[in-house]
Amino acid sequence: MSSMVMKKIVLLSRKSFLAKIQTHIAEIEINKIQKNIIDTHYSSSVGDTDMSAKAWEKHGFGIFTNSLSKKLILKDVDVVVHSFKDLPVKNLNKTSFICLKRDDPRDVILIKKTSLNKKKLVIGTSSPRRKYYLKKLREFLPFEELKPFDIRGNVPSRLEKILNSSKEDGVFMAKAAIDRIFNYGEKINKKDYRNFKLKFKKFEKIILPISEFPSAAAQGCIALEYRRGDLKTEKILKKINHLPSLDDCQRERKYLYKWGGGCNLDVGVTIENILNEKILFAQGKDNQTKKYFKEKKYLNNKKVKKVKNIFPSSLSKYQMFQRNLHEFNKTVKNKNVLATRSEFKEFKSLKSVSNLITSGVSSWKKISKMGILVNSSLDSFGENYREIKNFYKDNQKPTYKLTYEGNMLNKKFPVISHYSLVPLINDNTIDNLFVAESFYWMSFSAFKLAIQLRPEILNKRNSCGPGQTYLQISKFIPKNQLNVYLTYDDFKNFELK
Repeated sequence: MSSMVMKKIVLLSRKSFLAKIQTHIAEIEINKIQKNIIDTHYSSSVGDTDMSAKAWEKHGFGIFTNSLSKKLILKDVDVVVHSFKDLPVKNLNKTSFICLKRDDPRDVILIKKTSLNKKKLVIGTSSPRRKYYLKKLREFLPFEELKPFDIRGNVPSRLEKILNSSKEDGVFMAKAAIDRIFNYGEKINKKDYRNFKLKFKKFEKIILPISEFPSAAAQGCIALEYRRGDLKTEKILKKINHLPSLDDCQRERKYLYKWGGGCNLDVGVTIENILNEKILFAQGKDNQTKKYFKEKKYLNNKKVKKVKNIFPSSLSKYQMFQRNLHEFNKTVKNKNVLATRSEFKEFKSLKSVSNLITSGVSSWKKISKMGILVNSSLDSFGENYREIKNFYKDNQKPTYKLTYEGNMLNKKFPVISHYSLVPLINDNTIDNLFVAESFYWMSFSAFKLAIQLRPEILNKRNSCGPGQTYLQISKFIPKNQLNVYLTYDDFKNFELK
């Protein structure tokens, strides 16, 4: 008797270059479980055929997904590949989803290099959320005005439209889309890939920080939709389901549903994972009150007993070091650099760098105020946060860390110094150091100086950010006894009575 042949899984996706790449990623994952069982088909959605700027208003949320989901319900296909962010937050189809491991959820703004000297820019986006972000971006980009215009179409055609226009200067993109094209595009269509790559080089790339610009709910995640009750398909898909990503995306979608749900809302929501913390960032407009809101939530319930005395008691009175600025000890011209602070003796030299990253968003804003373009930020998540691939940079050289003279802690980046640290602790800080019961460290240097003065700090409650400071302090204090907060203000909110 011949062995039974496994029934093919019929996979359906949209026809665009990016959709085919996402389908290829899904095929790779399914093939890891069982080879040669996929039969892939492509179809157009309403969103692909109606290219008008008002398509969202005419057809509602789900314009890229509903027509494909219908074929699933009619049993014409077994699985539909979607961008999870395009799916309606309320599932009326009686279908189920799994999702693949989430890619970078951040947004990117691409600005034509020929437009960088302009004072006023026109940026393409059809998303109300991104249109709202353009107003906020004036704090982050050294331009007088950023105006939106409606743009639709696939990724390469949007770039082409901007490059061919004298009036339009840039476009919003999902970073995951760009990353997937660079990682898999050549395999799917060499001509489209080369075309995209050539166009992409003509733009300056700015990756927006999640803490200030949370993305669409579930952005960066590929969802596979299947019929409830199709147990054979479900059995295979559940083996490739990335549960942490699904959990984060479902939480974000639930949050969005609270505000009404849909891509046509001015609401961004993203959960970021760092060390053992899950932090939700959300921002947008409440459609009922018409007021804008901003929210940050630590989702792993921090059970912290509040205390009367924290260190520092206030940032305005706190001083442990004096920083003496000096000129860069090496040239920064045409280098990729990471700025850990925003004070420089040679501010103008930063205009000549190739790619500029900041440690946090406050440094980004201060540097931008001086008329200097910043490309991205570590967003206070530390030096191991979401490494930026070389295709976002104009040169493939290493990134230099701008830091203090004699910094020996750094292993990841070569160093360029621009200030020296001189211990200079004021009376207020010394008094505060000896009464505090809970401590927040903004640098390892401050921690090291403090434990020399008061060694019992090691047995007190200690907190810091998730970066280099955490890595160094955790050599002295067990990680499970070291609380992580992104900012001093977060620490103060949780720990001060």
